[in-house]
Amino acid sequence: MSSDTGVCEFCSDTFSKCGTFASCDCGKSWCSDSCAEADGLRDEWEGYTPPGETWEQDTSCEYCRKEDHGDDVLLEYALELLGMSRYELVGKYNSKKD
Repeated sequence: MSSDTGVCEFCSDTFSKCGTFASCDCGKSWCSDSCAEADGLRDEWEGYTPPGETWEQDTSCEYCRKEDHGDDVLLEYALELLGMSRYELVGKYNSKKD
C-alpha cells in the first residue's frame, strides 16, 4: 500500500494529496489555500504562459512567474556570489568554533 503525500511549498508541512490541498499547474503544491495564497497562487482567467515555455496554464504562482525561487536555486546563487562550492561551505561550517 502506498501513500500519496506532498510537502507544502510555503510551510513545509506534509499533507495527503488524496485530501484537500492547493496546487498550481506548474506542479507546485500547498497544504492549504492560505499557504498557496501566501506564495501568490492565482487563477489566470485569460491563461498564463510561463517564461520560456510554449504551453498555457490556468493558474500561476510566484515560482512559475519567476517572482520567487526555491531554496536550492538561492543556495546555488549565494555560493556563486561567495565564490565557493557547497563542499567548501560545508568544510567552513564544520570547522567553525561554537
